[in-house]
Amino acid sequence: MTWTYQELIDSFIEECDEYKSQHQSPSEAVSRAFDENYSESYSDDMEKAVLNVISAELKLKQPRIYKLAKENYIRDLKSIDFEKVKKHIQSGQLNEKEFEELYSRRNKVLVELEKMPVDLCPKARWFYNEIVDKINTYFVGAESVEDTIDHVMECFEREFRYKACAKKNVYTTIAENLIRQGERVPESIIDEIKDGYFDNSQFELAQEESQDLSKRITKVLEYLDILHQ
Repeated sequence: MTWTYQELIDSFIEECDEYKSQHQSPSEAVSRAFDENYSESYSDDMEKAVLNVISAELKLKQPRIYKLAKENYIRDLKSIDFEKVKKHIQSGQLNEKEFEELYSRRNKVLVELEKMPVDLCPKARWFYNEIVDKINTYFVGAESVEDTIDHVMECFEREFRYKACAKKNVYTTIAENLIRQGERVPESIIDEIKDGYFDNSQFELAQEESQDLSKRITKVLEYLDILHQ
């Protein structure tokens, strides 16, 4: 199938949204959608350029990017041959305005990528604030606390297998929401966070995130201690 400029962008974003609906993180969704669409052998120059630009733009929405991924994106974006891309105007895959837009977007994303903080953890995953925001969203207007907790666990189950900090963050965020709503915090949640320890040896969290999580855990445990006095 030969894609047009806007069709490819729309399809890529739609695929990302579909992966996210399957409880994959925004970062992982972008990586999966790119792998599904990009082919060194079969994608033409216009398609390769669009996929590199749009995926890099979406990666910029993350707080940081893995060092090797950053280097690869910068290399691939710089290597785009816009003379070859321009030839696809003749085939109707994009027009002059879209060509200029793509060129501008490439230049802008290169500048932003150069400034983007480097991540030391190589795995595509949920980032610290993404977890907090996602769980908070689930609890807004929730009718059943039990069902909401189950839904949160389903969403982040895959993350727990490899990410010790993510698990601590999830359980802490659940506890915070239950406390705000005046609900009882289940013992299983308390047991997971009561020692206050989490292993950040894989650099899953930035230093400020690690410090923030420690403070949040302490605050939750202090509240629970007062409650049970």
